[in-house]
Amino acid sequence: MLNELYQLSEALKSAGIAPTDWHKDLRRLPGASDKKPCLKIIVNAVGAVANIQTISPNLVKILRKWEPSNGNSFPGFNIQPLYRVIDDEKKKLLKKWREKKASPNFTQIRAWCTEANQNWNKKMTDKMQRCLQEIPRTLLDKLGEIPGDYEALNKVIDHVGKLVMPSALETYVWAKLESGNDISTLLPVLVHEGNETKSAENDRGGLSVFIDVQDWIKYPVAHERTMQFLNECLLQQRSSAVAAPAATDAYGLPGRDIDREEKLPEVKLPVLGGVKLRAMNKESSCQFRYGAVDAASFPVGMESRRRFKGALEWLSDPALEGQTWGRADGKELLFAYPANVPPSPPKLAACLGARKEDDKSARFAEYAKDVIGQLKGIHKDLKQIELHVFSLRKMDKARTKVVFHRNYSAARLEIAAQDWQRGCSNLPLIRIPAWGEKKGEVITVEPETPFPLQVAGCLNRVWKMDGGTECEVTIISPTAGIDLLLGEKITRYVPRLLSFAIQNGKGLFLSLGDAMHKGECISLMGYDKQKQLMPAILGLLLHKSGIEKERYMMNAPYLIGNMLKVSDDLHGLYCNKVRGGKLPPQLLGNALMVAALESPIQALSQLALRIAPYLGWARTNSTDAARLSRYFLKCYGEIEAKLRGQTLPTRLNDADRAQLLLGYIASSEKAELNNDQGKGG
Repeated sequence: MLNELYQLSEALKSAGIAPTDWHKDLRRLPGASDKKPCLKIIVNAVGAVANIQTISPNLVKILRKWEPSNGNSFPGFNIQPLYRVIDDEKKKLLKKWREKKASPNFTQIRAWCTEANQNWNKKMTDKMQRCLQEIPRTLLDKLGEIPGDYEALNKVIDHVGKLVMPSALETYVWAKLESGNDISTLLPVLVHEGNETKSAENDRGGLSVFIDVQDWIKYPVAHERTMQFLNECLLQQRSSAVAAPAATDAYGLPGRDIDREEKLPEVKLPVLGGVKLRAMNKESSCQFRYGAVDAASFPVGMESRRRFKGALEWLSDPALEGQTWGRADGKELLFAYPANVPPSPPKLAACLGARKEDDKSARFAEYAKDVIGQLKGIHKDLKQIELHVFSLRKMDKARTKVVFHRNYSAARLEIAAQDWQRGCSNLPLIRIPAWGEKKGEVITVEPETPFPLQVAGCLNRVWKMDGGTECEVTIISPTAGIDLLLGEKITRYVPRLLSFAIQNGKGLFLSLGDAMHKGECISLMGYDKQKQLMPAILGLLLHKSGIEKERYMMNAPYLIGNMLKVSDDLHGLYCNKVRGGKLPPQLLGNALMVAALESPIQALSQLALRIAPYLGWARTNSTDAARLSRYFLKCYGEIEAKLRGQTLPTRLNDADRAQLLLGYIASSEKAELNNDQGKGG
């Protein structure tokens, strides 16, 4: 990771961007949400709790806590609720009261808050001793003389020295609850809704709190300026303790200015949590191979550490989500930025698919156009702009690894984005009936161009023949789609992706075709969204293999798939008109698709035997469906004419199977008319 961060720090330096240098022990508070807010506990001069209020998520992002050792910090830290209940009926009542659906019964609550249900144990009490007594006093020694503007720091350290927990907390909470105030906020402080299947020791719950005072003069403790003052004091102390540099480190910066035993700083990243810039364990015998262990195995000086930590914090700033970073999956973050970093970076991460969770409307083409436009604003010649892309994956609780690292030119992105869109359009006409956003609304959608990061998710999902999802495998890495987009030598890579697309996705295509030919609507929510993406991925992979639709739509595999699709249409029409709309579980063509994927000749032989009664009806019926049935006969004739003279394959490769599947789900206007008639019949 250090080499990637060196690149980034150099890019930021060239752009004149100076990330804030936060002291390594001054760490962010846990993220707050409506369900788990961060609480500000205001302590008065006599050591009593004067108020408890929620802190806005925006302020939580600004606040820091001094954490010299893991879990022991000030003025922010975690506490446990005072009592614990596990009975389902009690938890249901607590939920009603929290959600203000009923008035709390305080007699009942007091009956639950007994010594037997106490949630604070000796471990928590000892932690409070450290967080409210020892750590504040140590911090005060480090701060030295505090200016009047920041007198709140002096006061908060003085006040918490008189605070007796948890009794002070419980006294305040009961007084407020019984007066009918702040019930939603304070009930979770009083009672933890535990899990009866877990032991109390492993199920005590947690609350993030930040201590402040009432009698501040200019700035309270919970203020951006106070955090900056804390940081400056701690950094000055570090600077005064560092000896003059005597050598350079691995990056040519001052190197012999730190204790070799000191660990490299940790950065708290979204999704991944705490990530150390480099962690080496001297217990690993391999480190002794070259006679150097821990920091000595790769010297990184204080200046390098400061720059790298600041660079990663800048890159992962929550405000830059979708621009410089985003989620590749549940355990991996993607980072992407131009080496010529502008003040407001383009949405490069979002263009690759790492979008904000609430950013679902824009399409790949729109993102690509915007990003290319912004890059051209940096330099008209895109060949002069280098793009850095890398991803970090949480391997386990302690280890984080760089699993993907590429450098591309912006010119390559412009060409590749255009080619990606051409590839995803390498399809016949496919119109899919789907449910709209409004209840009962039916819409028609076409295959959608996937973002690169969506490709792996689609290929890793195994689909059942009935259209349900069986499981998700982890064969294709999340960043495989980025290589597919931007890689220049992917000839050997594409067949592997095509193989997984067919193997894992054939159930999706067969169920999709079955639904389309029966006139049924599909959902576009959750994993069902992949039914709109997978056809485009097949088209893209065929395009990357040099097989274009103008060619493959005349090939035998595609035409056989299309013939089975027409067989579905005719069979469905027959059932609607002759059998009173009673459709079988599988239409004729759909029942033969599995055989066709293995042996097209065998499937056509079976089709010739089974289609006879429906062909006879299509030639002779005089119902209102006569015209449409004759149209299907015409389609058979056109397909037969195209197949005439071609050698029918006995076996199919993956590219052939992709063409067969696309032929099967291809649409026509007459087929849509058939669907409409089916719904009416």
